[in-house]
Amino acid sequence: MPEINVSAETDRQLSLLASWDGTSKGEVVARLLSNLSKTETRSDDTVAVHKIYEKERVEGLYDPSSSTLTITSAPWSGEVFSKPSSAAIAVVQHFKPEANPNRNGWDFWRVTETGAPLQSLRSHR
Repeated sequence: MPEINVSAETDRQLSLLASWDGTSKGEVVARLLSNLSKTETRSDDTVAVHKIYEKERVEGLYDPSSSTLTITSAPWSGEVFSKPSSAAIAVVQHFKPEANPNRNGWDFWRVTETGAPLQSLRSHR
């Protein structure tokens, strides 16, 4: 099997992501590469976002032109939310219904490419 060399810090981060996802470090790398290729082939200006909440990874697409967020993961699978906070509330209500669902979507969602909060895109508008 082929191997790659990474720094100790990168290995630590891969281990952390793998433990959050309940997968292996190799699967984390494969998913990141897959997401990168999806980002490169997308023809529109949407931005891939995600959130790991209650050990579940939820994927979505943020559209800067309309400020809408489409959750692409099941059970939403394409449901469009009028703003990032509405989408964040839906995730919290689904995975932790007993919790107060109110969330700031700009802080909740992460830009998949950079890992930065969605808030980081606001200054580029």
